[in-house]
Amino acid sequence: MSGSDGPNGRKGNRTAATDGGGSAREGGSGLPASVVADIRSDDRRRRALARLAETERALPVSDLARQVAATERDEGVDDVPTDAVDTVRRDLFETHLPKLTATEVVDYDSQVGTVELATDDERLFADNGS
Repeated sequence: MSGSDGPNGRKGNRTAATDGGGSAREGGSGLPASVVADIRSDDRRRRALARLAETERALPVSDLARQVAATERDEGVDDVPTDAVDTVRRDLFETHLPKLTATEVVDYDSQVGTVELATDDERLFADNGS
């Protein structure tokens, strides 16, 4: 992707994050298999990625949190209590978005508070089941 259009038509020199475990990559994508496994290791993070993949556009983090909370609680989006949404939103900001932005899996726009998928690495979405 270096120096050419990347995912979503962005230009720039993008390099894959490394985990210090070498550069073994599967499937021709930029993320090492160990990074993919780490990203997929958390249910909430997988749910957030699945929602972003479904929408195919930038989402306000609060909307993403509401959708993830609804999925976790098996409730309609409008039925999720505010405290449950706040808990998920805080977890996204404190735990998941830092990891996903550092690995260039998502782009976070702090000016408007939106997040969008920045990769099409199928390994991140295989067998989501959530």
